[in-house]
Amino acid sequence: MPPPLASPLAQALAYHAVLVWAAGWVLTLLGLAAWRAWRQHTPPATPPTGLGKLAWRRLRWALPALALFALLAHQMGPGQPLNDFDQALAQALAGSVSRPTLQAFAALSWLGNPAPVTVLTLGVALALLWRGQRWWTAGWLLGVLGNTLLNWSLKQVFARPRPVHDHGVVLESGYSFPSGHASGMWVTYGLLAWLLCQVCPARWHGLILSLAATLVLSGPVSRVLLQVHYASDVLAGLCSGTVWLLLCLLWMEAQPGRRPGQVGA
Repeated sequence: MPPPLASPLAQALAYHAVLVWAAGWVLTLLGLAAWRAWRQHTPPATPPTGLGKLAWRRLRWALPALALFALLAHQMGPGQPLNDFDQALAQALAGSVSRPTLQAFAALSWLGNPAPVTVLTLGVALALLWRGQRWWTAGWLLGVLGNTLLNWSLKQVFARPRPVHDHGVVLESGYSFPSGHASGMWVTYGLLAWLLCQVCPARWHGLILSLAATLVLSGPVSRVLLQVHYASDVLAGLCSGTVWLLLCLLWMEAQPGRRPGQVGA
């Protein structure tokens, strides 16, 4: 059983889970709006001219993500504070989240399931091929399919059992760490947002990024509320997804014959 010190915070988060999610969503959209406003009023930076500078611009966030992933992996063992908190939160959610709330978040979680992601992957790949974007097609498929293989491999390495979830709304099997929904939705919808921003007018970018941010936040959170993943599983999935997404964006922007900062090809 989790130690008493882990329970009060876990119980408070579980009791106010929907409010915490809504506050996080609002803060994310406000932060995104502030970032876009700052970008609009800041003189554009000179695009990097070499592959090394381009790689540094994209991959400078990979090391913090890897460090956080390593910390989360280290805290998985019995008796570790984060593992105790994970257990306490899962138990508290099991006794506090209503069935209608579970069903609502199950709908959000569905967008990260294999069937819709497969349809989306094929549809986007065909659209890119129709536009003659073979390089981006390869990057898109590498992103989605490569992340799937990466997540499966990490699950086999850590072999963490899932939390108990007997509410009957969803049923998941397999290992838990890291969350495939978290990394998959981050990579899939992050790459899709990048691609759409390359081909859509600037006036649509705010809407595109807001929708992507909503999906990337709501999908992973739904996995915790549905009790099919521990909170650290989701954070770890976002960390591994961040690294993979950065590598895929580097691939996209390193397209032969494409100037850095150029839209389209």
